[in-house]
Amino acid sequence: MFRRLSLLLLVCLCLLAPCVLHAEPKTVVFIRYRIAPSYWATVVNGFKETMASLGFKEGEQVRYVDILTRSADKSSVPDVMDAVAEWQDKADMIVTCGWVSIYARSKLKETSTPQLFVPVLKSAALQMLPSLTRAPQTNLSGVYVMFPPEKVLRLAHLVLPNLKRYAYVYDSRIPADQIFKLAYDNLSPDERHGITIHFLDLALGVDSVLATLRDKKIEAFGGIVGSFKKSKELAASGLPVISAFALDIEAEDLDRYAKEGNIVAGLYNPFRYCGAQAAEMTADIFSGVTSIEQTVPRPAKQIAFVNLQAAAKFNIYIPVSALEAVDMVLK
Repeated sequence: MFRRLSLLLLVCLCLLAPCVLHAEPKTVVFIRYRIAPSYWATVVNGFKETMASLGFKEGEQVRYVDILTRSADKSSVPDVMDAVAEWQDKADMIVTCGWVSIYARSKLKETSTPQLFVPVLKSAALQMLPSLTRAPQTNLSGVYVMFPPEKVLRLAHLVLPNLKRYAYVYDSRIPADQIFKLAYDNLSPDERHGITIHFLDLALGVDSVLATLRDKKIEAFGGIVGSFKKSKELAASGLPVISAFALDIEAEDLDRYAKEGNIVAGLYNPFRYCGAQAAEMTADIFSGVTSIEQTVPRPAKQIAFVNLQAAAKFNIYIPVSALEAVDMVLK
């Protein structure tokens, strides 16, 4: 009897084998926008490399569709919506990078197609999910980055203990900048560390921002997307930059990048790490280990750094307390 059952099982496995061997590859669709310098390429590369290491080789077990929208601002929204409409019923996973995730969500929440935000600001993630520490119980999860304004100001206070006037330089046409501005607006007096925050909008022009930096006697400034896009022009202010950086650069390039500008200190999240985390989540979903509904969002890895070379250029003495508080000191 046992031999007969074993033979039957062997026959079944032989019949199923061709189906397994010729299974259609899973389809992963990336939707990303043109944030300099490399348009989220480090996310894509980290995702693909990690998927391959987990047994999902491109062209065999998985295929990729990569959609790059026209800009970093809201003119990209139609591209996002068109991409979702085309792939919402054909993709096995849709990976949305940055603020476009919110617009994609408006359509994907009505479908069963899994969506991963990779990454978005923590505040943006909480616009889409009620919690980032529990299973979402919906077809959305992802990796979120934390650029808490309080931590930026705390770092600024450590580096410049006498700092009183700080500017958040943003572009009101860029959703990520607006989201971060709201986080600054919501800071309590204690969270501002005795610093007065000025909000300067690049939509009014770089010359207007430079004039206000001068007129308001700003001592340091920072931003997210808009200020990075205009970093060369803003360098004419001659002011130190202390900020969070949403940069899709490799971790080993941080040293070179920081030394090219006025960046004295900041917070940095390696986006390749975010892509690798999203790949681990995707591989588990594709393998049946878990479902998107049970996939708890993950935080990115944050690095606080001080740039001694830029500090020397501004004749800024960095206190030992600041050096001990950061993860990386660029010399």
